[in-house]
Amino acid sequence: MTMRWSSWIRPIRKVKTRESQEVLQRLQLFLESDDVIKTPVRILTRFWEDQQCAIGYSELRQIVQDGTVSPEALQLWSQDYSTLVANQFYSVWMDAVKAGAARQPLLDDVPFSFRAQTKGILNWIRDRGAEFVTVCTEEQKRAIATLLTKSIRDHHTVEELSQMIRPCIGLTKEQAKANFRYYHTIATNLRNEHPRMKAESIQRKAQEAAQKYAERQHRQRAMTIAQTESAFAYNYGADESIRQAQAQNLLGEVKKRWCTSGDDAVCEICASLDGMELEMDVDFKIKGKALFRGQHRLPPAHPRCACAVEYIEVERAVSSSSQLEPEINRDIEDIDYFIREHVQGQDISEELKVIEEAINSVPMKVRKELSKGTIIDVGQIGASQYDYRNDIMYVAKNAEVEDVIHEIGHMVENKMLSSAKVNALMDELISHVSVFEIMSDIYEDAAGNPREVFLLKNEKFVSEYQGRLYVYNSIDAFHDDGSLKKEVLMEFISEPFRVYVMEQERLKKDFVEFYELLREVVE
Repeated sequence: MTMRWSSWIRPIRKVKTRESQEVLQRLQLFLESDDVIKTPVRILTRFWEDQQCAIGYSELRQIVQDGTVSPEALQLWSQDYSTLVANQFYSVWMDAVKAGAARQPLLDDVPFSFRAQTKGILNWIRDRGAEFVTVCTEEQKRAIATLLTKSIRDHHTVEELSQMIRPCIGLTKEQAKANFRYYHTIATNLRNEHPRMKAESIQRKAQEAAQKYAERQHRQRAMTIAQTESAFAYNYGADESIRQAQAQNLLGEVKKRWCTSGDDAVCEICASLDGMELEMDVDFKIKGKALFRGQHRLPPAHPRCACAVEYIEVERAVSSSSQLEPEINRDIEDIDYFIREHVQGQDISEELKVIEEAINSVPMKVRKELSKGTIIDVGQIGASQYDYRNDIMYVAKNAEVEDVIHEIGHMVENKMLSSAKVNALMDELISHVSVFEIMSDIYEDAAGNPREVFLLKNEKFVSEYQGRLYVYNSIDAFHDDGSLKKEVLMEFISEPFRVYVMEQERLKKDFVEFYELLREVVE
């Protein structure tokens, strides 16, 4: 039996206070902003396009023949989603958290500064990301499974099903079913309207139509995910801002009140919650199982839910002169960093100790900059490295303290140093080098395999490794006019930073140019 839309919608006409209207309006303005509508939607649709392009028809045919998605394919999809979360969706959640914190009417007149890089917030994003990866991977598996039932496989060729599966990658189970029905509707209509049309032509036209329909479905799903995930993070940021203000004694006892738009389009679930007031740590009675810990503490109650929470101070804070003094000094242990496991379940306890020792060795300004969005990915096999574009520091298994400090040096170059000053120092030291000053040597890579490495020899370099050139032959290190390509000298700052931290007096005495360049920004 199909339930009519009107049977689960009921008119709700409740008078809203000015504060609750303001809370809802601010959330709505955020959910309608480009940060929600354009950026995450573009990220997701491109991601699914890349996934579709990455799988070949031989793999699709194998899926059809096996009647299921292999564990290896599922693992690859899970890794894809993990990369998406780490490189792009982390910032989506963090931006929404900050937006929710900044838009609370209760804090409008309070001298409050929100801290986004706290352990609680970083852990929330980590847990939300892990759940997101699991749910999306499982949903993708279920969507493909709908096209691999025996009844469907018995009536379609392997080639035809392979063609039908590809556009459904990234869709939900129900969307995949709808796409399958749409394909058959188009094919049936073509056969009825053009009885002399070849079967191959009918199949091709139906596939083209299903592909275009799938593109619309992907945009629709991307919008649902973008709005829902942004609403989760926005409401979490709002809640966290109130708690931080309470911790700073800027607010007293606070209760939360569920707010709906109050119009005829409010669903039954949210209508039952409208106006409900609870203590901060009490869950709302939302129907259905919580998808992750703490989900029922705040809106949204369901996908695309636009409900918000109004925070009401029921008892003012009791202030004292000592509590009202501005916070000037904060223990260094109070700085939190976003650390993730490269492979879930891997033992990285020793690496975490090394990371802690390395971070405690670098100047405070560097620690604070490291806490501003840099992802520390721990446990990859091979060598440690830094991703400049996405601000990710990969710390390999069995990395040593000096390795981590070296990678932090890349972060310093990327986020703290002036590129103009770095280029000026490069011009001063290496502007007239020639191919004859480049030497090669055989090194072992992280896997123990021998490989040829090219090095620029210079007495003003702090170590041989500082002259490492990332090229396959010495000629590739130069422009056509004979000048050295600066971009291939990628250890130019990271190595001096390592020495600055571990042997500062040597750097100050023997390599004063690098010492002064670094001291100016890190101290």
